[in-house]
Amino acid sequence: MIILLMLIIFFALMLFGVPIAFSLGASALSAVLLLGYDPVVFVHKMANSLSSFSLIAVPLYVLAGNLCSETGITKRLVRMCDSLVGHIPGGTGLVNVLASLFFGGISGSAVADTSAIGGMLIPIMKEEGYDSEFSGGITMASSTIGILIPPSIPLCLYGICTETSIGAMFMAGFLPGIFVGFLQMIICYFISKKRSYPCKKKATTKEIIFAIKDALWALGMPLIIFIGCGTGIVTATEAGVIAVVYSLLIGFFVYHELDVRRLPKVLLDSIITSSVALFIVGVASVISWIINIENIPAVLVDFLSTKVASPFLIMLIINVILFICGCFMDLVPIMLLFAPIFLPIAEQCGINAITFGIIMTVNLGIGLVTPPVGNCLFIASEISKTPAIKLFKASLPFVMCNVLCFVLIHLIPGITLWLPHLFKY
Repeated sequence: MIILLMLIIFFALMLFGVPIAFSLGASALSAVLLLGYDPVVFVHKMANSLSSFSLIAVPLYVLAGNLCSETGITKRLVRMCDSLVGHIPGGTGLVNVLASLFFGGISGSAVADTSAIGGMLIPIMKEEGYDSEFSGGITMASSTIGILIPPSIPLCLYGICTETSIGAMFMAGFLPGIFVGFLQMIICYFISKKRSYPCKKKATTKEIIFAIKDALWALGMPLIIFIGCGTGIVTATEAGVIAVVYSLLIGFFVYHELDVRRLPKVLLDSIITSSVALFIVGVASVISWIINIENIPAVLVDFLSTKVASPFLIMLIINVILFICGCFMDLVPIMLLFAPIFLPIAEQCGINAITFGIIMTVNLGIGLVTPPVGNCLFIASEISKTPAIKLFKASLPFVMCNVLCFVLIHLIPGITLWLPHLFKY
């Protein structure tokens, strides 16, 4: 009864345009009061959930991603990708996907990827003769790679709320991210060939060497994070500190493009983004506590295991629920709310905790580009000045790469487990 009331309050507030964080907060507070607890319990549970060393990684990666846009890292990554694949049919589209692969290893956020890469490449693609729908569609679809390539903010949050190693999650997301990017580049090539999209003059060996050399410092950051977390030399949080310091050093002393006067705005933007995410984390922890004291996970496990005989059907039900929620809610609250509930069920179906985290991330990543609430969809729509529904249709061939990856992870869990096992997780 309490859970039903929480859902009614949450969706009612959402319909009136109340932000997700406050809708969740109001529904959680209502449940706390109805259960007879003092309102202080609400604050106490929120505060306890946020006093986590691992959670410090979230604002650190947000800040590192924002600093990259100010230090010229994004620009150099794009230039390097352009020198490598710009001469192939649909070259700038391929650059878009390849840049997302590299930038995903810095920001850990699909939204940041869409803003940074899209803001730079969508206008260029339109000037070169690409359709605005194609330009925006490939940008937002390729941005979902950013939440799979380490570091990934959603994978950080999954690790925290399910007590799974964040380093293992980072390793697990690497191969699926590469796989999605590779498939998207193949589809981009064939679509561009069919539509006779332009390609640039092939870069000389000298130009390629110069572009790679110029981007080496930019490439150092994802490499440090990957090797550091993979080998266990540093935790995900410590890697976040290194990423921020590394960005500042590169911006001031190597590329000389970081303006001290811009730092307050970068910090403010990072604080706003992080505070919203962490507020949702705090509120979701209260909801998770309520769900646990109401014994919902055990009830669900019992219901699905007795009423649904096939593990395949159980996982299908879970994924359909996640996909529907992803179409109407942001990735972060869904991850925090449903990961602790569905993980025990997935484990009973023979799905490893690490594999399930990647399954959830790929599934919810699709929601970032689907109407009616896809964050990446509306950012790309704003940048490309194209209606969201047209962008969504144009992105479908690329989104199908995510769907194929999603299916393969179910069929071949080794895709997600090979690297974590290699690094002794």
